[in-house]
Amino acid sequence: SDWKYLWLNESFATYFGYGIVTHYYPEWDIWEQFLHGQTDGALDRDALHETFPIEIPGGEHVVITASTAPIIYSKGGSVLRQVERYVGKENFKGGLRHYLRKHEYGCASSHDLWEALEEVSAMPVTKMMKSWIEQPGFPLVEVKREGDTLLLTQRRFTYLDKEAEQQWLIPVAIQVFYGDGQSKRISTLLESRSMHLDVGGDVVAYKINHEQTGFYRVRYLEGNDLEALGSRVATKELSQEDRWGIQNDLYALVRGGQVSIDDYLQFLASYSKEDAFLPLTSIAGNLFRAHLIFQGAREDKISSTGKSLLERVLSDIGFEPEPEERHTVSILRDQILWHLALYESADVLEFAAAKFSSLMRGQKLHPDIMRSVMQIGALQGDKSVFEWFTERLASSESEHERMDMLAALGSFKELKLIEKAQQYVLEEVPPRNKFVPITYMAANPHAVPHMWAWYRSNLEALEKFHPMHYERVIAAIVPVGGLGYEEEVDSFFQGYMGKKEKAKDVIKLSLERLRINSRMRNSL
Repeated sequence: SDWKYLWLNESFATYFGYGIVTHYYPEWDIWEQFLHGQTDGALDRDALHETFPIEIPGGEHVVITASTAPIIYSKGGSVLRQVERYVGKENFKGGLRHYLRKHEYGCASSHDLWEALEEVSAMPVTKMMKSWIEQPGFPLVEVKREGDTLLLTQRRFTYLDKEAEQQWLIPVAIQVFYGDGQSKRISTLLESRSMHLDVGGDVVAYKINHEQTGFYRVRYLEGNDLEALGSRVATKELSQEDRWGIQNDLYALVRGGQVSIDDYLQFLASYSKEDAFLPLTSIAGNLFRAHLIFQGAREDKISSTGKSLLERVLSDIGFEPEPEERHTVSILRDQILWHLALYESADVLEFAAAKFSSLMRGQKLHPDIMRSVMQIGALQGDKSVFEWFTERLASSESEHERMDMLAALGSFKELKLIEKAQQYVLEEVPPRNKFVPITYMAANPHAVPHMWAWYRSNLEALEKFHPMHYERVIAAIVPVGGLGYEEEVDSFFQGYMGKKEKAKDVIKLSLERLRINSRMRNSL
């Protein structure tokens, strides 16, 4: 059982790591970064058929890889956040103290912690947590109104169809809005497949999973309910966590084939005045990934939507970093500069060209926009730009700068330069960093159509990468670079998995993601 409780150590380290930083530096918006970087990543990973329980059955050995880390670290930390909000912060602290005192200098297992929390809170923590840590996946809560009640129904959420009889004990927090302008929070525990919850009369809107404390997705079965929430998104009556969660769940439903991309793009009109990091970075990321997948008119519509929204955001926050601005503003700017360049924003292309030209002449550039400006410089660059990057890489003494330049190496537009960059990576980039520009190429729409053939042609060289780096290459290339080659990709890996046992897990989840993306691209 040595490995069975690995998640508890790592999940606590993840969750409390964010909490400690928040305590000392609240202005860093760390919990928003936790939701975006940890919870969202875990939800995405755990929505695949190829997943596993947080608590490893039988305590068998587990290796931390690109396949396992989102469950052990990110899902585990997110479930701890869920139980803390369920029992309340003071009960959570009291339960931890009780657990530590009771088992000091001794050995303990996860059920000992749940029992301690249950003793302090007088809530069914043990039964609830068993449903979350001993089975794979997570639920989708579907909701609709029936008179003065809400009908809540649960089932396992997966992107691809899967029959499952699983159930969870789900802590459900709901913010209900009434016609007289009042609102209240209702909490319940969904213990069965479905339940009716009395919310009273004159309800004009309701938000399930208030402040996104629960580890589950939500689907509003009646369009009017989603529209009512959209108006409260627009006025920012909902918290930024809720504004993030509504659209992010909706995009997950697009990936799951239950909602169209057009419906998602239409709902984003509610975010025309959005100014918070969490919903904006999520929207930007969702649009960018959709832009890589869809083709033709839908690709153009995604690009147009992204360009309109993000140009307004960039105008609000400014093209260049300001002293004392919030860290999350800096993160957002660097992200959307690159996305807007791909959406062919004239202002961004002109700004970045001027900044990159100055950089090539030896002038300094603010480090918070260094990566995006270098990427856009490569995007618009020629052979001389490629040579500048290779010379600078050879002479730079800053690892941070080298990482920015490696990102730029994956960002060229012209095919000849993409091919030169691919060759340079294999021949010149240090082994510890070879995977970095490859992952950027795999998310560069100009390089994506060529990545699968390049992978096959250079398989022998790629197989010499460190196993974890090779996993990252597969996970980056296959889900999008395999589009248009689905049968060939699947046929190749079915035989290949027998030869590369250690890469089997990442290959399976990458093939599943390819099937998800293929269905999205070919949906009506």
